[in-house]
Amino acid sequence: MNKHTTLKPLLYSYIRFSTIEQAKGQSLNRQLSFAKEVAKEKGLELDDSLSMRDMGLSAFHKTNITRGALGIFLAAVEQGKVPAGSILVLESLDRISRAAPLESQGIIAQIINADITVITAADRKEYNKETIKKNPMDLVYIILVLIRANEESETKSLRVRSALTKQCDDWLAGKRGFRVKCGKPPSWVVWNDDKKLFDFDPHNKAIMLRKLELFKKGHGGIKIAELINAEFGAGTVHHTGANVYKEVKRRSLIGELNVKVGDADYVLEGYYPPLMSKVEFDFLVADSSKRGATKHTQKFVGILSGVGVFKCGCCGKSVGSHVVYRKKCIDEVKSSHKRYGCVEARRNNNCTMSSTVQIEMVESAVVKFCQDKVNLQRILLGGSDRELINTEESALVAQLEKINDDINSLTETLLILEGTPPQAIANKISALETQARDIQTQIDTSKNKLAKIDHSFRDEVTDRWLSLTKNLVKLSNDERLAIRQLVKDTFKSISLQLNTFSGDKGGLNNVFEHLLGASNADYFELLLEFHNDKKRLLRLHKHTGELVSGYDF
Repeated sequence: MNKHTTLKPLLYSYIRFSTIEQAKGQSLNRQLSFAKEVAKEKGLELDDSLSMRDMGLSAFHKTNITRGALGIFLAAVEQGKVPAGSILVLESLDRISRAAPLESQGIIAQIINADITVITAADRKEYNKETIKKNPMDLVYIILVLIRANEESETKSLRVRSALTKQCDDWLAGKRGFRVKCGKPPSWVVWNDDKKLFDFDPHNKAIMLRKLELFKKGHGGIKIAELINAEFGAGTVHHTGANVYKEVKRRSLIGELNVKVGDADYVLEGYYPPLMSKVEFDFLVADSSKRGATKHTQKFVGILSGVGVFKCGCCGKSVGSHVVYRKKCIDEVKSSHKRYGCVEARRNNNCTMSSTVQIEMVESAVVKFCQDKVNLQRILLGGSDRELINTEESALVAQLEKINDDINSLTETLLILEGTPPQAIANKISALETQARDIQTQIDTSKNKLAKIDHSFRDEVTDRWLSLTKNLVKLSNDERLAIRQLVKDTFKSISLQLNTFSGDKGGLNNVFEHLLGASNADYFELLLEFHNDKKRLLRLHKHTGELVSGYDF
């Protein structure tokens, strides 16, 4: 006996609208009233908890199944959790699916085969195993309804795509004074009917700018949400702040609207008022790839670790901070119990640099070096690979243009040919499109590199080292977090080398000894690499942090 046959049959109602606006009419009340009628007629109780609603989800694109209530119901049916003899009430069969007819028919068959009766409000028809057995033409009717629904949705989709394509083409041609009907605008703008354009919403603009400021400082999503809700009111953002990581990478920040219509991608520049320049955005995206966000409960912030910059000179993996608390508050922990060391060596994972060094010694050495404004500016302004990067980017852009021309030529050839298009041409177009995406990624990477170089060139970087690093040992976590961001702005990488005396001279040991002479147990080395590829090698005393020797690459 099937386990769900012992359960009492239930009555479920399913209501779906493609847009929220459709729910504002009488259709919702009509569907709810019909469900109550069926419950009374069948002697079943209508439980509101069993009423499923998918508002604003499409049956044509199957979002009501992939992320809606119907998908949960179908999973319950498949797992045998819906009692046999239960009833599903809906307005019409196309509420369930408007996808391809065979696929839609399979979904309805899954429900009926689980001994569930489907009742439609539009025509008062019942569909179950018994009714279909008595009248097999019901199957034909079901398929005809689903074919019609799919064709209607397909026609509507084509009209929407055509209208959207025209709007995008009009915008690119210079026409203004209209809204492109695609998705929701960002929260910090509002449509101005008088001016026929988007204006800033002052309150939401202030919220977004504050989010960006906190993100740049290195705060994580939970901390950002906590601060935003404290400053702008409880419930302003979700307490997890999870959406922040998506918001800071959206090109609407620079005023762009990106629209995909079929296989075509449209970029509408200047559609929204921008919150930042393209240079600032490129740097933000490049910077976010190596986030220095702290955990919400983190007690100590190392200014060098956690941002993808500080590396082990032996294995090349990350160097992390380690604090031995021994039931003490962070302020009571001795300096000797706050240490930097290779993360992999600590895990005994193929790294021999098991020694560690006091955090204070390493951080003080880096800060002291960067506080020398003349010396730091000499390195930062001493040239870079900007010209080479620009040359490579120009070559990539030319290559991308050539590929796009080839794609257009092949597409025109397909339009001219009659009958079934040759598969070879279609395959070639697909390969070129893949190649174009790869090249575009390389172009974006080049822009990010240039953004980092430009950012580190500014006088502001050297000034910030002087202003932010005073009284380093006494700084709070938030103040240390600001310095961590400054480390990312200044350095491409910092490599730590501690003499292991294990007989293994791998990693950077040989390089350091060749340039600075033999090391000993009292020394450690730092290799500072800047965004313009300039390097500075420092040998320092482990216990005092004093500079022993140095070398410029």
